[in-house]
Amino acid sequence: MIPRYNRPNIEKIWSLENKFKIWTEIECLIAEKQALLGIIPKKAAKNIRKYAKFNVKEIEKIEKETKHDVVAYINNVSKYIGDSSKYFHFGVTSSDIIDTTFSLQLKQTSDIIRKNLNECIKILKIKSKKYKDTIMIGRSHGIHAEPITFGLKLSSFYFEFKRNLARFDQAINEISVCAISGPVGTFNSIDPRIQDYVAKK
Repeated sequence: MIPRYNRPNIEKIWSLENKFKIWTEIECLIAEKQALLGIIPKKAAKNIRKYAKFNVKEIEKIEKETKHDVVAYINNVSKYIGDSSKYFHFGVTSSDIIDTTFSLQLKQTSDIIRKNLNECIKILKIKSKKYKDTIMIGRSHGIHAEPITFGLKLSSFYFEFKRNLARFDQAINEISVCAISGPVGTFNSIDPRIQDYVAKK
């Protein structure tokens, strides 16, 4: 993001700290469900939840060696987990974590934008009523045309933004996807119930 155009609440969502925080939560949820299904020991899942933490600078340093962001992350977190780390990222592939996190970051961002869109729509409605009798020149083919009111102009924006919001909601629905399906998406190394569990959580 270009710093001068950043919005702090959105910038925070796309920070490395938040990304790895989401990665860690997804990994913990995967381990929880695997333990419930008897795939990994329950003690291992508890240890993963209790001890899983990360250090962004350490991950960046490790990545210079591994040339792989997820491997660097796993190595870093595993150091804190200890013996139970052999069950961390068990049966999972990188895109399970990366893609699901990306969807969640988009969803977190869209929640902020949606709130702002609703505020904009509300103001457009108020202003279109306030200025319903304020005369202004209309335009047609880029030149002056018959007179209209400023309220009419704003009401056209009001209805346009309502349609925009409907399209935005559709886009949110499209990106709100969890994909925990293992290498090449075959569920060969991970039970589909784990995906459902993570998605729900």
